[in-house]
Amino acid sequence: MPNYSTSAEIDATPEEVWAVLSDVEHMPDWTSSMRSVEIIDGPNPPDVGTQVRIEQPELPLAVWLMDEWDPPRHFAWITEAPGVTTQAEHLVEPLPDGRSRVTLAITQTGSLAWLVGGLVGKRTREYVDTELAGLEARVTRQG
Repeated sequence: MPNYSTSAEIDATPEEVWAVLSDVEHMPDWTSSMRSVEIIDGPNPPDVGTQVRIEQPELPLAVWLMDEWDPPRHFAWITEAPGVTTQAEHLVEPLPDGRSRVTLAITQTGSLAWLVGGLVGKRTREYVDTELAGLEARVTRQG
């Protein structure tokens, strides 16, 4: 840490993937890396400026700000704590055969990013991997 990304090719169209991924309040239905996701300020579906409260096992409750929203391809949100800003990106790319490549990435910046990465980096990587596996399972099960 402070930077980590992982990708998978999923047997579903980008639209099918986006329908699940962008329904952020239902993320806990398909990934154990999130206990609750609640839009606390802004529209649903979200847009740039929407604030989302996320509770994850063994991590502090955090409010994330949607800073990029480009359906049906990409969204990113950020959260800040003293000395560190964390951005989580979600990218859906079409493949020539109608399937999708999904990339999830975490980037941490700031004067304490190295410390936070050392404290929770392994767990964060596990959560990103769990999120991608859960997304793939949910999308392919629906298709």
